[in-house]
Amino acid sequence: MTIHSSNMIDSLESGDITRFKQDFEQRISELVDTRVEEKKSSIMQQVKEEEEAAEAGPQIAGGEDDSLLADPTMSKEYFLKSIEHEGHEITLKKLGLGPTKPIVVHIDGKRWELFPGPKVAEKQAKQYVSTLKDKEPEEKKKSPKDEDKSSEDEKNINKKDT
Repeated sequence: MTIHSSNMIDSLESGDITRFKQDFEQRISELVDTRVEEKKSSIMQQVKEEEEAAEAGPQIAGGEDDSLLADPTMSKEYFLKSIEHEGHEITLKKLGLGPTKPIVVHIDGKRWELFPGPKVAEKQAKQYVSTLKDKEPEEKKKSPKDEDKSSEDEKNINKKDT
């Protein structure tokens, strides 16, 4: 028993309520002060640990981190959606599993671009495929000329053989 506890018991036995009240208030005040100091030191210790952890840099929890920087080869792509637009296959894949995962766009099996979200990625990929569609007729126009030249070369070779 503490001094205040024995004083409180003595004051109760003697009927001195004023003294009991003073001892009781003092004891409660000491208990509250002790608890406040304990809590304050606990909080200060947590803050100190968090500051040390922040200075040490980011820590990888569980052995894996799906951030873009932790995977420079960008090998953690997860299928999201595949569509066909104007004869080209557009595949959208998530890069990692985090809440702010970027979207990787593949066009005809080749990696093309990164986007912040699937809606933007799909819209931009469709626009890009449309520009590819405009470029293809020019290439096809050149192709028949090349075929004519190759057929003429074949005729010349056949003439030389005879």
